[in-house]
Amino acid sequence: MEGNVECQLMAKTSSKCGACGNEMTFRYRSMPEWNIEGDLCGACYSQKLTEHYIAPDRRDVTKR
Repeated sequence: MEGNVECQLMAKTSSKCGACGNEMTFRYRSMPEWNIEGDLCGACYSQKLTEHYIAPDRRDVTKR
């Protein structure tokens, strides 16, 4: 039951992104390897996932 209450509180609270400082309505948790304090907005989370998992020489490749 506690987890459900936590999800409801997270969904309704607005805070700032730990990377860019923009207001966010949905928060993503950063990975410990990223050394970022606080939660991330969707754009920063997506960027960090790309940096972490995709090799630098493959980042500009698009699907055809």
